[in-house]
Amino acid sequence: MSERPESTAQDDASAIPEPPATFGKYRLLRRIGRGGMAEVFLARPKGQRRLLAIKCMRKSLASRPAFLEMFIREGKLAMQLHHDGIVKAFEIGRVHGIPFICMEYISGVDLSQLIPRIHTHYLRRVPVPHALYIVSQVCEGLEYAHALRDGDGRSLKLVNRDVNPSNIRISFDGKVKLLDFGIAKASTALSSEIGAIKGKIGHMSPEQVRGLPVDSRSDIFSVGVTLHEMLTGERLFKGSSDFQTMDRVRRAEVAPPSRANPRVPEDLDAVVLRMLDRSAEQRYQTAGEAGEALRQVLARFRFSSTELRDLVRELFHAEWQQDEALIAASKFTEEHEVVPRRTAADEDYGEFVVALDGAEGKRSSLPPRPRRRVAWWLYGLVAASLVVVLAAVAFVLFRR
Repeated sequence: MSERPESTAQDDASAIPEPPATFGKYRLLRRIGRGGMAEVFLARPKGQRRLLAIKCMRKSLASRPAFLEMFIREGKLAMQLHHDGIVKAFEIGRVHGIPFICMEYISGVDLSQLIPRIHTHYLRRVPVPHALYIVSQVCEGLEYAHALRDGDGRSLKLVNRDVNPSNIRISFDGKVKLLDFGIAKASTALSSEIGAIKGKIGHMSPEQVRGLPVDSRSDIFSVGVTLHEMLTGERLFKGSSDFQTMDRVRRAEVAPPSRANPRVPEDLDAVVLRMLDRSAEQRYQTAGEAGEALRQVLARFRFSSTELRDLVRELFHAEWQQDEALIAASKFTEEHEVVPRRTAADEDYGEFVVALDGAEGKRSSLPPRPRRRVAWWLYGLVAASLVVVLAAVAFVLFRR
């Protein structure tokens, strides 16, 4: 029977400090996200001004090997991804018994927040050029990840498996980034068995909901779902139950988005329908191909990230101003901050703590079992005994 991430809220609440608080060498400023497996905090390193995101695993899950291994693999995988279209990870480690991943903080909103805000204000759908630009940027990030190779030059055959609006971040500067490769699967990983269902059902590919092996073309389908929903303002496969949603995904009967949105040009219809073909063989075979097709349509709009930036800042003006104020406030001095002493819980993962030094990072294997530590008093006893022995030898030699 597989383990399920059932956490004890009381244990987790007492384990992870409530912001503002000190967490190892970081200062937690506020909570910015919470999930079944981890909580995410806005933070900054002591003595530095830049803001970061700290993803803390729930302590109630950290003692369960399957979940701990999954969390560590997520961090180690994220540290291998160096692309402007993917959120960067800088460090993985453990403080006070809590495993964490230190990541790039993107001041902005998730696409899942942007879409309903657009609907609420003055538009029913995401404007065509905005939708095209966002998805073409996502394709660039996926193209890089899909082509990633290990140190021996072998393809990792990396598949995200969870491309959806919640995992696409739009910064207040108009940049688009993939947020989470937490359930990504590489061919060499032990992360999941064939047939395991992961990701959000409505954005899965037909082969994924059927439990078949998936490859990079599954991610292309998921991106196509996101694009179709932005263009039409409607959920593509949403049913009255998970079972009905899965059945609709399996059949993948998709109408051209122009049927719901006359502003969608005919050539964009063709691109979307090819991305959403039920057969992986009939889709674009790489994210690069799909991205190029999208950019060809986008070219006629003369669109740039500046227009996306302006839209996000307009719709989320209060949030943008709040973030700007927080960034400015992060420059305060740290005269009154107290650096906590290290504990055994921090040291347990001595081999596990990994940090990026510039562009290249040092990588480690999964944390080994904690080694027994020899008490300091034992070292003192050995040293004292050695002194006594040496004194005795000197005394005998002197008498001779």
